[in-house]
Amino acid sequence: MNNKNSFINELWKDIIPLEQFSDKIEILKLDYDSMSKELLDYFRAILVKHEISKRVYDLTEKVININPSIYIAWVIRRECIDQISDINFDLEIKWLDKIMIKTSKCYQIWHHRKVLIDKYNDCSHEKNILKNVYDSDTKNFHAWTHRIWMIRRFNNTEGEIEFIENCLKEDIKNNSVWNYRFFLINYLYIQDKNNFNEIIIPKEIEYSLEKIKICPVNESAFCYLRGFIIKYNKKYLDFPIIKKTLLELSVEWNTNHIFSMLLDIYEEEKNKNKCEECINKLIILDYIRKKYWNWRKINLKI
Repeated sequence: MNNKNSFINELWKDIIPLEQFSDKIEILKLDYDSMSKELLDYFRAILVKHEISKRVYDLTEKVININPSIYIAWVIRRECIDQISDINFDLEIKWLDKIMIKTSKCYQIWHHRKVLIDKYNDCSHEKNILKNVYDSDTKNFHAWTHRIWMIRRFNNTEGEIEFIENCLKEDIKNNSVWNYRFFLINYLYIQDKNNFNEIIIPKEIEYSLEKIKICPVNESAFCYLRGFIIKYNKKYLDFPIIKKTLLELSVEWNTNHIFSMLLDIYEEEKNKNKCEECINKLIILDYIRKKYWNWRKINLKI
């Protein structure tokens, strides 16, 4: 195995490679090029041997470069990090940074990163790498989930409101940013329930209405507003500015989001005629959900 196309050297002469299948029955066989096959054969052998060492740590990098979704390679790599004292955290993070941009939707990479920064109690690298991920994919689920975990774990909220504002200036329809804002506002202020109910919720409703005025076809802002109404058992009628704003917008904008929320408001008011007017509009504007709107008409809580 020690030829010029092989990754194997004298360091591995004591290991007998273990092939993917040991008999003639091959189920779900994965085809690799010759070098990848050789590398994985050696990796299987060290798994059987239960070896944890620096050479195994280096081998996991090669395995991950072949396929970052090989979960056991990450597990073994973390065992090496736990048991080998001279592995450098900063170098590990920098290595992760390089592969993360190319494979930013791989669960194993994000989990490994979370375990590392939790272990070393250091999130100083995180906002920079998240920015790089957002630059290529502003709605990357893993990146937003990682950000929420990081905020909860380290309480690192400095600059986050400004960050959200900048994101919405770039794309006011980015539902991931709106979801993150809902998390962050609740995280920052929910402890003070009186102020949250009396100041924060009204402020956030006004905030969402201002964004709705900018882009009345943006469903995310409507969902954000609804979130505070539903989660905290409020009524639309507690906030007259909602109805006033929607009626003003409805003069120029014929969108299902406006009339759907007006329907909820009229239902609270027990105004059956206005409810049916809204539903008739919605059947036209949102025809794909025609059956749902007819169901709403039959089941109005009036």
